[in-house]
Amino acid sequence: MTPRYQPLQKIIRKADVLNILAISKSTLFNRINSGLLPPSIPLGGRAVGWLESEIEAVLNALINNTPPSELSILVTDLIATRKSLIRRK
Repeated sequence: MTPRYQPLQKIIRKADVLNILAISKSTLFNRINSGLLPPSIPLGGRAVGWLESEIEAVLNALINNTPPSELSILVTDLIATRKSLIRRK
């Protein structure tokens, strides 16, 4: 039986997310609350991070001038994919 390939997922911290998207902390949390960015992943204690691949997907959508309604669908799909990866393990 061939083992399933799991792509390497990189977690980035809030400062990196803010830098990549060129937004403020308040904009970050407003977009998360509006469903336009995926929520953070708890890392333990008070530490949180985001999957770099999810942030890159949102950035690419923003670059392509994706309307908020479609961006919300993308974020919903990213979150569902994240949850399915957790269940597979």
